[in-house]
Amino acid sequence: MKEKAQMQSTITHIDKGAMRRILGVGDLFAVGYGDLGSSIYYALGITTLYALGAAPISLAIAGLVFACTALSYAELSAMLRDGGGSATFARHAFNDLISFIAGWGLLLDFIVTIAISSYSISPYLAFFVGALKVPSFKIGFTVCVIAILFVINFFGTKNSARMSWFLTTLTLSTQVLIIIVGAIWFIQFPDLWEHLKIGVKGSSWSPSWPDFWKGTAMAMVAYTGIESMAQLGGEAKHPAKTVPKAMMLAMSMLLFVYIGIAIVALSAVTPQALSTQFLEDPIAGIVSKLPYGSRVLGGWVGLLAAIILFVAANAGLIGASRLSFNMGENYQLPRTVYRLHKKHKTPVVSLGIFAVLAMIIVIASRGKLAFLADLYNFGAMLAFFMTHLSLIFLRIRRPDMKRPFRVPFNIKVGKYSIPITGIIGGLATASTWCLVVWTKPDGRYLGFAWLIIGLSMYFYYRRRESIAPAGKIEIHKIKVPEFEAKKYKHVLVPTRGGKETQTVQMACEMAKLHGADVTAVHVVEVPFSLPLETPLQHRTVVAESILKRAEAIGREFNVRINLRIVQARTVDAAILELIEKENYDLLVMGAMVPKSGGSKGYGPVVERVLKDSMCPIWISCTAV
Repeated sequence: MKEKAQMQSTITHIDKGAMRRILGVGDLFAVGYGDLGSSIYYALGITTLYALGAAPISLAIAGLVFACTALSYAELSAMLRDGGGSATFARHAFNDLISFIAGWGLLLDFIVTIAISSYSISPYLAFFVGALKVPSFKIGFTVCVIAILFVINFFGTKNSARMSWFLTTLTLSTQVLIIIVGAIWFIQFPDLWEHLKIGVKGSSWSPSWPDFWKGTAMAMVAYTGIESMAQLGGEAKHPAKTVPKAMMLAMSMLLFVYIGIAIVALSAVTPQALSTQFLEDPIAGIVSKLPYGSRVLGGWVGLLAAIILFVAANAGLIGASRLSFNMGENYQLPRTVYRLHKKHKTPVVSLGIFAVLAMIIVIASRGKLAFLADLYNFGAMLAFFMTHLSLIFLRIRRPDMKRPFRVPFNIKVGKYSIPITGIIGGLATASTWCLVVWTKPDGRYLGFAWLIIGLSMYFYYRRRESIAPAGKIEIHKIKVPEFEAKKYKHVLVPTRGGKETQTVQMACEMAKLHGADVTAVHVVEVPFSLPLETPLQHRTVVAESILKRAEAIGREFNVRINLRIVQARTVDAAILELIEKENYDLLVMGAMVPKSGGSKGYGPVVERVLKDSMCPIWISCTAV
């Protein structure tokens, strides 16, 4: 008879607890702004490389797109409340396949965020340690920074968010100070207005229109921070209120700081100098032109730039680990990434995976910032486009769903209310993605390679789990109070009578599964009429032969078996004594059961061990 496997649409699994809801508005703002606000420390130089004197306009346009994106994220995060960001939004609006594409593309950008932010620390700290200008030293230092971030996040998000809040407050104050001081010393409004013009032939300050749009696309690199905030929705207190408030606060501060610093920088330094001499540390270019205190303030800015970039890398690691955790929960990534640390309730597996991937990208870049920048926008713009599209589709498909925060500025299309900002943001992010694919070879080839690898893994995993790739599964969590995952480290398997093959094989299977060691013991029973130490040569030879067979079975499984011969009065007493003295946590025993079913037990030895054993027992029964 042939049976056809059916694709599942509903999956039930054990509720092992969620990450704790401990983050408030300040914590979410600190993590998000740490990622968003840090990009000015490297994005300004890259933007100016193309947009020249019109870089403030590029940043203002990018800021408008960001504002539209932040509004879409705010409504969807408040409405759906779970972490997961664009992947969660697309799952509710469309299906798991579209959700995976959004999430997988964004994972690439989180990895690049970790890598580029960690790497950009070195040019600013080179003010104090000149060796950090050497590419090999920069790469080694960056790997160490990523390792430190993993350790911090391993112990929990609250510790990480507290650090982000303190460092972000300090850095934001310094950024505002630079804008105020720079405005007083450098800004000349007639010259500024002339430098903002686009398409002026023969002007060293004026970009061509194609270069201006390239610069605008590069200015978009800051916005994965909004995803970091959305990923933490599952850990926020009262997410319907705290997440939108944190996003609106971050949006307001970011627009002010981005445009303000860009205007000050291009009033102090030429765009040519900013995009060459100060490409990796553009804020240092502003400070170097101050008539007083540039040396002291240069050290302070270098230190704080390193701090905020550290916060940004931290936000990227938080976002990547939480997004992969959410995707693992919904069977879009292997369930290994869904594993929480027993004590700290942190996604330790996903934290480790993305920390290692970020290290690999840094090493592969060979010290070239442009390589990292080219990878940046591919997945982010794809994910943001999906977010805007999800907002519009959910307004149409589920108009009556409760929305604690609702995007303003809507137009009526029939009976539906469509947000104007969603339309603008969707068109802008789709256009930027097309521009990146067309003009950035590294972003194009590596981005599509990343998508192909991800989709191959996704289809294979879904097929293995008998889940429709383009379906939408529902996860039902149930409480099983008595459930506790077991981990065995020391397995004991007694051998008796030369019929131990099945028992030893089972012990080896368990050892491979749990990474345990196996001890095979043969008990030689000494009659009460003889002293316990009496040599029993014939029985010992038989025991050695049986244990050698057990050793051979172990080698078939690549499991090394410890072999022991014990003399005792009774088999059960010897086994129980070994368990008690040497702390074995699993005993595997064999038992003979008549095919007729007449026997009601497993034999006297097994029965006595079952009664008094201090560890779990697995019994391998053989019918005779």
